[in-house]
Order: sequence, then structure tokens, then C-alpha cells
Amino acid sequence: MAEVSKHMFEQACSGLECHYMMHPWNESCLKAIPHTAKASLIGSAKFYSVIYLAQIAMRGTKMLRSKEEWFRMGEYYARSTALGFLVCGSAPVLGCVLRRLTGDKFGYYTYLLVPNMINGLSIYLEPPHRRGLVINLFCNLMIEYWLRTLEKAGYLVMNKSKQTFLFMIGSAALFYLMRLEGDKEHRTPLFWLFTPEKVKRKTEDSKGACPHKGPCNKHILKGFTKLFGAGAAITLARLVLPRLRNPARAFASIRPHHFKMAMFFGSYIGIYRAIICYLCRRRGYDSALYALPAGYVAGLAFYFNPSVGFSIAAVTAAAKLYSTILYEKRLLPASVPLPELLYCACQGTLFHARFMHPDVCPKYTFNLMKSVSNGCTELLYANMLEALKRAAF
Repeated sequence: MAEVSKHMFEQACSGLECHYMMHPWNESCLKAIPHTAKASLIGSAKFYSVIYLAQIAMRGTKMLRSKEEWFRMGEYYARSTALGFLVCGSAPVLGCVLRRLTGDKFGYYTYLLVPNMINGLSIYLEPPHRRGLVINLFCNLMIEYWLRTLEKAGYLVMNKSKQTFLFMIGSAALFYLMRLEGDKEHRTPLFWLFTPEKVKRKTEDSKGACPHKGPCNKHILKGFTKLFGAGAAITLARLVLPRLRNPARAFASIRPHHFKMAMFFGSYIGIYRAIICYLCRRRGYDSALYALPAGYVAGLAFYFNPSVGFSIAAVTAAAKLYSTILYEKRLLPASVPLPELLYCACQGTLFHARFMHPDVCPKYTFNLMKSVSNGCTELLYANMLEALKRAAF
């Protein structure tokens, strides 16, 4: 998939009718709204059902014990579905309105970038403590997009070693900041592989310096087996579920390299806990600073299963925790909704990149737009490519 330049787009698509570029299922802008709304609602419901079922599975027995958790999860699911519905459903409407306001012509930036920046305000449908997770995800994707762009231009090469080094730095900062937050009543919501133990305060009644109960070896092994199992389950699900018609052949195709993610997850927590325990026993007391060397060295486990997106996620998660400190110290203005504005900019840019720069756009953006729109964006993209081909010949 090649890049679409501003000149190419405006030469081929600027004067086309809005139904061809925004709502090919109906020529009328108004009559196209019901189909758009239906597709958006179905797509959003499907997309978020998978995400929330995974979250319910991760919570395990905690969900079974409390009806309040089920009601709360249902409310969050409805809010997230409404977010996807509004973003996807309003994009064609905003695109048509902007086309009318700009002389009945599509612009390179008013086609997708501006409409999806405007409807990004729908992020307010998410509750504040979950809103940060969505914003963080889009920031990760935005950074990945720019890294890919720089790599394509020849300014940067993100090889396996550089990705691992970035992850090591991010892990060190992230675990240190997470341990600093340990004593807070309300911690910053983060979605990470595991939450490190709080710093153990030394008292007269305390036994041992380590921040856990029981023997160190058992504590380290428990963490390793738990995350190794989680990584193996994810990999096996990806491998077996698409081949459910022939499960015997699916299981027979399993090879040692399929356990790279499991080794990464298990080694990550195992190395971290081992170093924390070693430093606590060596020094005789616990400290948040121990998370710096522990997180940094544990990041070497990333070499088993390197990923640009994951390495970025460690850094942005640490940046999110640090921004919380800046807000508490009033170094960042609480009156200005900086995270929400950042989300709007990221969403508009990423959705624009899906069509105009597909060669460097993160794959997650492709899946997100296709799923939430229930396939409508694929039809729009095909129409745009057809228009470009006609203009070329």
C-alpha cells in the first residue's frame, strides 16, 4: 500500500460527490445516516465485547464474588460502545458538512483528519479513570506511527537491540514511579503486565526486608509461572482458535518458537522480583529506588519477543505516571484538558494515516477502523483507490 500525497488526492478526489467518498451505500447524505449508524453500532458492540470479555477473564474470581463488578463492567461496556458508535457514525456527517463549507470540494486534511479530530471529543463518554487508558493507547499508536515514518525516511532504524533498550529504560522508570505511588489511596489507572509490590516500611514487628510474604524463591516462581501461563494461553489461543475445525492439527503445529511471548512475560516478572529480593536482603531494607535497576535488567526479557508497540507502551506509561505528579504539583494546568485534546489530535492523525500513509500506519489502527465501522472504512478506502487509478490513467 503506497502513500497518497496531497497533490494526488486533490487531483483525483477533490471534485467527487460526497456519497462516493463518504457514504456509498446511499446517495443522500441524510438517508445514509441510518445505515452508517447501524453499522457503527454493530461494529462497536462486537469490537468492545471481545475487549471486555478478556478483561472479565483477567479479573477471574473477583468478578464472580461481586454483582457490583458486573454492573460496573456493563456500564463501562455501554460507554465504550457509545464512544465507538459516535466516532464512527459521525465521521461521514462531519465530512459532508466540511465539504459543503469548503466549496463542495474534499480537501486532503478535511476528508478524514479534521472530522476525526472533532469527533474525538466523544472521549468524554468514557469515565475519567478509564479515559486515561484509551488516551494512552492512542499516544502509543501515534508515537509508533512517527517512528515508522522516520524509519521510512532513513532517519532512524528501530532494530531489535534499540527496541529492547527503549523497553529497558521505560520499565525502569515505570516500576520506580509505580512503587512511589504505592501508598496512595487512588492510584493512576494503568494496564500493564503486573503491578509491583508496595515499598515495605521497616517497623519493629516486620520480619524480613522483602516486600512480600513467604520465601523469596516461592514468590519469584509464582510470578514466573503465572505470567508464563498467561503468555502461553494468548499464543495458543491465536494459534488454535482459527483452526477449531481441526484442533488435532492445530496442536500438532505448535513449535518452541510459539512460546516466545510466554518466556518474555515469565522472565520479565521473574528477573524483576529476583533483583528486588536480592537488594532488600543485601541492604536490609526496601526502597522504591530498587525498582530502577530491577526494571532495567528485567527489560532484557523483552529480547525474547520484541515489538515496537510494546517498547513505546513502557515509556508512555511512565510518562503518564510522571504527568500525574506534575498535575499534583500544579506544574501542569488542570483547567486545560490537555489529555483529551491530545487524544483528538492522535485520533484524527491516525485515521488520516490509515488512508493516506498506510505503509507506516500501525496495524492496530487498521483493525480498529475496520471492526468498529463493521467494514465500511474498507469500502471507502477501495473507492478512494479506484478514483486514484482513474486519475492516473
